Amino acid sequence: MKMFRWSVVLLAVATLVHPCAALSNVDVSGTWESSYSFGPIEELMTASIQQIGSNIIGSYSVKSSPSGDEYGGIIFGTVDGGRIKAFYLAIKGADGGDPLTTITFTDGRVINEDEIQGEYYYRDSDSLELSGPYEANRV
Repeated sequence: MKMFRWSVVLLAVATLVHPCAALSNVDVSGTWESSYSFGPIEELMTASIQQIGSNIIGSYSVKSSPSGDEYGGIIFGTVDGGRIKAFYLAIKGADGGDPLTTITFTDGRVINEDEIQGEYYYRDSDSLELSGPYEANRV
């Protein structure tokens, strides 16, 4: 009976560790796309990410419609197993005014080699705050 209990415990641990071990070798290097809607405005973001060990760096660009406005910035963050935490920083020029500084924090998880899901938290220098779910797909 004691042997049976240990077998069940070992089987349960192996079941929990196996998926985590598969995600420990995740590499998010590549190009990713996600889209966001803010009322009538839709933005398409394309990010180019390079993973170095557990760190990520990269750049991104955003195209807004229907205005056609574009902006971009840098990405930096970390990957730990299947968790990915990243910051997106941009400075947008303003017509004759002070530039707008934006920062977005994302807290996500790798679903599979082609999909990341999580939450984003946006704030800009005009004190606008937004947050919500996001999904990024490898292209």
